Amino acid sequence: MKTWKAYKQTYRIEPTLFDFARIGDLRGFADLLMKDNGLDINATNERGYSALMLAVYNAEKDFCEALLRSGADVNSTDPMGNTVLMAAAYKGDLNIIMLLLDFSADMSLENKTKMKVRDWAAMFGRDHVLTFLDQHHPSQKASSRLTNIWRFIKLGLMHMISKLKSVSQQPTQ
Repeated sequence: MKTWKAYKQTYRIEPTLFDFARIGDLRGFADLLMKDNGLDINATNERGYSALMLAVYNAEKDFCEALLRSGADVNSTDPMGNTVLMAAAYKGDLNIIMLLLDFSADMSLENKTKMKVRDWAAMFGRDHVLTFLDQHHPSQKASSRLTNIWRFIKLGLMHMISKLKSVSQQPTQ
């Protein structure tokens, strides 16, 4: 930014759906819905995360449910193809996993490196999630630990490359 005026124009005065999702502000969400009939529940922020993804990452179960009841895509993904169900498995949040499955989240989806929900739970030692999935959804098994480590490293590299590309494509001022 060349000037203070240009910098000030980047300020947001009103909180966004993403702000409310991070902190689980249901009242703010309700107010936003009443103000904006055309609110895109499935919009993504500058990093490619949906409000549902942010609510999952921040363990805001009630907010997740409100979004899902308002039409949020239960199978939404981030730029690397990770689903909200994968995010819940990574976080080890069994309550949110059950909620997402109640709203028909698809356990068979894969990210860009072929990781699935069980792989995320196994990679981060979420044994309670694996036990739950084994009891209630036994049709899928996690990949080997070595395979998951390789996929996770590959995912990180892909993420870094995409960041570098976006930085190099930004116009200089």
